[in-house]
Amino acid sequence: MRCPLLYRFRVIDKLPEKPSAAATRGTVVHAVLERLFDAPAAERTSPRARAMVPGEWDRLLAAKPELAELFQEEDGAPAPDRLAEWLTGAQTLVDQWFSLEDPTRLEPAERELFVETELESGLRLRGIIDRIDIAPTGDVRIVDYKTGKAPAPQYAARPCSR
Repeated sequence: MRCPLLYRFRVIDKLPEKPSAAATRGTVVHAVLERLFDAPAAERTSPRARAMVPGEWDRLLAAKPELAELFQEEDGAPAPDRLAEWLTGAQTLVDQWFSLEDPTRLEPAERELFVETELESGLRLRGIIDRIDIAPTGDVRIVDYKTGKAPAPQYAARPCSR
């Protein structure tokens, strides 16, 4: 985040924010990619993943009914065309992921792994790793699913920015 005040509001003060359609789409796509690895390797296909999108949206909506507001008109009436377009956008993101990885050739060592450490300064760092892959050579790859926009070119070349 570029704005120190926004950082404070979101991270330190944890002020509630209305969810955005983009962030919610990311949550749905993330859930699809996570659950895709529940299937046998040969069944981890793009059509299957695309078909999972509406179900993951329904699951998220059941847990957070307030998300329905994202796809309503100003008068509160449902906006099914807006929802359909949004679901298509989520399916497009899933399709794009298949151009980066072939999940039929992966068997993750870990998924959704909680990690935590405390630095000498006492600062505690914690997070969740989306996926850890271990290659036959023993190489380890840590995967973090991203659905937002790519970093600006001046940051993209720096390994720390990803």
